[in-house]
Amino acid sequence: MLIIKSGAISAEDLHKKDARNVTVKYLIDERQGANRFSLRLYTVGKGGQTPLDRHEYEHQVYILSGEGILRTNNDTGAIKQAVRAGDAIFIPTNAVHQFINEADQPLIFLCVKGNPQLYSHAVDEKTLNPKATLEETHGC
Repeated sequence: MLIIKSGAISAEDLHKKDARNVTVKYLIDERQGANRFSLRLYTVGKGGQTPLDRHEYEHQVYILSGEGILRTNNDTGAIKQAVRAGDAIFIPTNAVHQFINEADQPLIFLCVKGNPQLYSHAVDEKTLNPKATLEETHGC
């Protein structure tokens, strides 16, 4: 068992195309021995946004504080939905998504994602992991 003090983890600027005013703390991942899931803490400052992204792994987001916009796409185009503290969000495999902060206060959220290696080979149905190949990304 391992207890991580989030205050001891340095926030890093998110360096991905189209990311703006976003920092991330990589709280738990393979560096601490987590082989299946990663836990990250994102802060999106005023006027900031995560990249418009898509991954072959699913992930979950929990909004800790602030409010913002979750941009997704469907067959007819972009959809924007308001999100705020207390919202839990499921982002399925290959769903286009982006978090945008137009408010004065930071948008802060936890993001849990499956390790991309879980999706890199065939697995049986009992594990509930799809068969897929993907590249490693660190955006939410």
